[in-house]
This record gives sequence, C-alpha cells and structure tokens, in this order.
Amino acid sequence: MSKFKIILFLAPLFLSFGAHKYYLSVTDVTHNPEAESLQIITRLFYDDLEAVLQERYDKSIVVDATADQEKLDRYLQKYMRAKLEVSINGFEQEQSFIGKEYEDDYVVVYIEIENVATIHDVSINNELLMDLFPDQKNMMHTEINGKKKSFLLIKGNAKAVLNFSE
Repeated sequence: MSKFKIILFLAPLFLSFGAHKYYLSVTDVTHNPEAESLQIITRLFYDDLEAVLQERYDKSIVVDATADQEKLDRYLQKYMRAKLEVSINGFEQEQSFIGKEYEDDYVVVYIEIENVATIHDVSINNELLMDLFPDQKNMMHTEINGKKKSFLLIKGNAKAVLNFSE
C-alpha cells in the first residue's frame, strides 16, 4: 500500500513536467566579408511555425515536406520580413530568402543580406513567434568582425543593438 501512495504522490509531478512546452528559436548571424554578406540561419519548431502561419495567413497551410512548398515559401518570406528586422550601420536592410530545410523537429530558414562590406553597428529585432506565443524566447548568436556575441530576446525586449566600431 505504501508504494501505491508514493506513486499517487509522484505521478502529478511527472505529468506536469511532460506537459510543459518550451518556446525557443535559435538564430545564427554571421558576417562573411569575402562575400560581402550577412548570413542568417534560423531554426524554428515545425508545429510553432505552422501555428503562427495558420493564425496570420492561411488556416490550411501545412509546414512539412509534403506541403505546397511555393505557397509555404511565400508565407514564410512574408513572416520573416515582418518579424526579423536587421539594420546595419543605421540603415534597414533588405532580406533575400535563400531557402529552407527540414531537420528533425524544426525548419531551418536561410536568409542573406547582400552588399555588406563593413559593419560598424547592427540592430536586430527578432520577434519571431512572439505574436502567438508570449513565452517565446529567441536565442541569437552573432559572429561579426571576428567577435562572437550571444543574447536572448524575449517579448517586450526583442531588440539587440551591437556596436563594432571600438
């Protein structure tokens, strides 16, 4: 009987851990001086990305390899431009959507900003998925001018300003 009481006591604790959902994206931003470009790679969970694209654009959108990829790419580009903004040396930059890949539980999105020879400062506003998930956190890793920096962006504090002119 004592084993039964222990199981009854511990079961709710284990179930509460399994039900908790974490909302996290990871974005890598790298300056490639030889190519004169800023290369951005973002990893977003399939289900979170699908939910936000359905909420904002089209209830029928499906995020997987069997879906209409042209339609998905159009919505993905539109969403990325709206929620991931980059300014370099005080000027807002135009993003080029390179493509995406499917890996494990997430979609890897590739973006490039061209004609970036030198960077003195960069401002990144990353609100990806925050419009649907208030607990969303966006981890950013940057490698610019040989300096590596990482930071965590949250709703209400989704902008990072980095100065490299020192």
